[in-house]
Amino acid sequence: MEIVNYSDIPLSPTLIWIKRQLDFDQTRKSQPALMISEATIDTQVNSLDPANFEADLAEFAEAQPHLMDYLTNEENGAFTTAEQELLLFAGLVIYRSVGAENPVIEIMEGPQIAELEEKNFSLLQEQKARSFRDRITVFFDKSDQEDLLAFIEDLLLDEENTDVTAEGREPLFISLKTVMDVLLLATS
Repeated sequence: MEIVNYSDIPLSPTLIWIKRQLDFDQTRKSQPALMISEATIDTQVNSLDPANFEADLAEFAEAQPHLMDYLTNEENGAFTTAEQELLLFAGLVIYRSVGAENPVIEIMEGPQIAELEEKNFSLLQEQKARSFRDRITVFFDKSDQEDLLAFIEDLLLDEENTDVTAEGREPLFISLKTVMDVLLLATS
């Protein structure tokens, strides 16, 4: 009888994702988390030049094509133009902030992105609170990325930013929280 060495069998992207999820869940509590600080986020916001925004987005799209597809898909067509621009801006800031702390970010596939989005959406739907801020408190309670979440929250609740509609606020939050989760998972 021949002994099969299963480590020599190539894994499909889905199996690799499942293994990564299991490994991530098993080691999450024992490994120090990659903390993205407010200073890192501020540095990335301040380093963006409107004249180079398209080039920065192109770099992001090249490095994370499926994540850029997620940010620009037709489902986001329900957002206003200003909300779509905010989504791209914030997604780029999150990408660059995570990259500043860990320059090795694996490319994530569409199914993994969809799974993380569904987890975030389900968690939000379970919340009984009425106000947006109260509904997203659970995400702060379950994450060690308080500064990134605060960045997202501040963008969506900024009183000077009248471009975010009440209808768009929660979907924008879920989209940006998903970007954050995907990128952090891609660095683990």
